[in-house]
Amino acid sequence: MSEPGVKRRWDRPDASMSLLADLLSGSGLDPGYEEAAARRAAAGGAGRSGRAGRASRLLAATLLLGLLGAMAVIQVRRGAPVAERQRDALIAQIRQRTDETASLQRQAEALQRQTESLRRSALASSDAGQNARQSLDRAAGQAAAAPATGTAAVVTVDDSHTARGATAQQDGHIYDQDLQRLVNGLWAAGATAIAINGQRMTATTAIRSAGDAILVDYQPLSPPYVVTALGDGLDKTFAGSAAGRAFRTLKATFGIRFDIRQEDDVRLPAAPAPRLRYAQPEETPK
Repeated sequence: MSEPGVKRRWDRPDASMSLLADLLSGSGLDPGYEEAAARRAAAGGAGRSGRAGRASRLLAATLLLGLLGAMAVIQVRRGAPVAERQRDALIAQIRQRTDETASLQRQAEALQRQTESLRRSALASSDAGQNARQSLDRAAGQAAAAPATGTAAVVTVDDSHTARGATAQQDGHIYDQDLQRLVNGLWAAGATAIAINGQRMTATTAIRSAGDAILVDYQPLSPPYVVTALGDGLDKTFAGSAAGRAFRTLKATFGIRFDIRQEDDVRLPAAPAPRLRYAQPEETPK
């Protein structure tokens, strides 16, 4: 038991604090040491030893803080190269997968052209085949399964200058819903075929976002976004539509880029072949 008048360290409200807190607060590491120091102080011989004890505790606290700081720096320096290597590996993997996808897409387009050539040769041998080919050509045009040419309105939209860099403003960005409004406005103005950055639009094409990237049928696009729509006089018709007025408002308010012009003899590529689905009649129970 301790002597009367000597406060036990575990009676303090902060008795559960860590070693670092104990050192900084000036309390001893063990109750027995505190009691011995108190007895020496009562005997009049604790002045020099008390100052030495405080100096020792301050030195220990300084060394401990230095050790913790050094360990933190070492951990950060060790972790930074690992994170950088992982990031570089991920970027390399994304580029590899993108190149593989582009290569497979080119092979699919080549096979599609070969199939179309063989089909036309087979159908040209009879009148019925020629009629069927004409019907298929009309259907292919409506389904964006064949290239399309003609006069087109070319609309270019892009982020404002203030939407880039360290002080970027989100209001100046072009989002997926902006491209959706633009494409729907062009369809409503009478467009017969539309492509965004060379990606042909179909009735089932999805315009979505993934983070800051805009995807068209899961293919990422890079700004500026060039939307090409076939149709005579489409530039004037769209400029006077509600969608055209909305984009002019965005340009005046937030500084986005919005340009529209007409071009002749524009060619839009065919859309990728869709995934085929087959329906089967439901079996009638006997």
